[in-house]
Amino acid sequence: MRTSIFLWFCVLSVCLNAVCLGADIHVPDDYSTIQEAVDAAVAGDTILVADGTYTGTGNVGIELRGKPITLQSVNGPDNCIIDCDHSAQAFYIHEGETASTVIQGFTIANGYSAGDGGGCFIESSPRIVNCCFKNCQASSTGGGIHFTGNMTSPSI
Repeated sequence: MRTSIFLWFCVLSVCLNAVCLGADIHVPDDYSTIQEAVDAAVAGDTILVADGTYTGTGNVGIELRGKPITLQSVNGPDNCIIDCDHSAQAFYIHEGETASTVIQGFTIANGYSAGDGGGCFIESSPRIVNCCFKNCQASSTGGGIHFTGNMTSPSI
């Protein structure tokens, strides 16, 4: 009986650890765009974006969907660029993201908004770590980043 209970405990522990630790998702190996990877991710997952320049549909205007995930470049902002081509924001963060939502290690270049937040528009509270904003513009406020909303308290 003790052996049976012990085995069930071990199986349960392994399953819970797998769920709690999350998975690694790779762009472009597992998904061709950053948005596809975000859409597939679940709480606790880490999306690892390989070196390169990411542009166009699925790689700009990225919405994190309120998920507590980490979106991270593999080798830092010098090697991983989201190029918005003066036509979009890199991130539109507006679905209740918290400090459990992390964006880390990107250069966000050539972002543009006809309103606010040329590189990133934020209405919630994610963490943005080790990111560079270059040549981003907005017609109104926040060329690089714009925060709005009563409950907004991002960590940059």
